Amino acid sequence: MITVHHLETSRSQRILWLLEELGVPYELKIYQRDKATRLAPAALKKVHPLGKSPVITDSGEVIAESGAIIEYLVETYGSAASGDLAQLQPLPGTPAHRQCRFWMHYAEGSLMNWLVMKLVFMNIPT
Repeated sequence: MITVHHLETSRSQRILWLLEELGVPYELKIYQRDKATRLAPAALKKVHPLGKSPVITDSGEVIAESGAIIEYLVETYGSAASGDLAQLQPLPGTPAHRQCRFWMHYAEGSLMNWLVMKLVFMNIPT
């Protein structure tokens, strides 16, 4: 069974959303941030050395980084899943597949930087 190592206020929410949409069962392990530093607890570093989230474990594998996790879940469980989006991934090698990958990596590599900066600057006390 998949275990999602979920750090509060992290990007792992999108992994939970995908698993729900695919109808894939999973176990949720929740980690709380340090109230003073906002860093992940040491327990999360036992799962992955960077102590980052999202991280999943599945059949002895540890997979980190939301883009890599999404690709893994869709490739591994997408075609057999029972949810509404079970056939989420377009056929590999097609223009639709390349477009799908573009938008996923755009969200991670280009768009997310701006969204995080906005979040940080909106939370700076004035």
